[in-house]
Amino acid sequence: IAVFHIVNNWGSLKAYSKDKTTGSIKKELLYSAVLVLAILVLAYTEVLEPVAEFGRRFAKPQGPKTSSAINFKESTTLDSTNGQAVTLILQKTEDAMNGKLSVEIADTTGKILETLYKTEGEQRGPASNLILNSKISTAAPFKLIITSTVAQLTEEEEEEAREGKKIEPKNVKTFSQEVLVSSLTPGLQNIVKGENSPLKRGILEVK
Repeated sequence: IAVFHIVNNWGSLKAYSKDKTTGSIKKELLYSAVLVLAILVLAYTEVLEPVAEFGRRFAKPQGPKTSSAINFKESTTLDSTNGQAVTLILQKTEDAMNGKLSVEIADTTGKILETLYKTEGEQRGPASNLILNSKISTAAPFKLIITSTVAQLTEEEEEEAREGKKIEPKNVKTFSQEVLVSSLTPGLQNIVKGENSPLKRGILEVK
């Protein structure tokens, strides 16, 4: 139907798209075309995925959830403290996906002051990406340190793990990123991926 409508009204659409005095295409249409192209490129490269996930968290329920290529696990820590409420949306890289994850607060010299999240014991993960609701007691400026430690097990170590034995992996790789947070003003702060980072992208929301 839309195609027939365009064909039947092609003359009117063509006349509307051009400036009456110069005969060139109107700037408004050019701007609209550029905007649509930019949105398509961002959607294709998944740059907007954390923002979309942030929006989905506040959307009204619309029936059963469908499976998504990018999955997030939600966790809440330090909710009984008096710190500044924050939400971290962390999309991990493929290499860091199954590692032991920690999210810590350090002073500007690197001294750890708070631990917002840490994988306990021998548990790995979360294997999905993370939405972390927590509170920060440290005053800005401070460093937000996100670390993923990935154990690459040998066949022998995997066998021992299946048997329930405690193992000390010989091949361990660590991915880490430090982000300087200069302010806890309410709003969104983008976490830009750094070198050797466990993150593909991330967002810090200060409540």
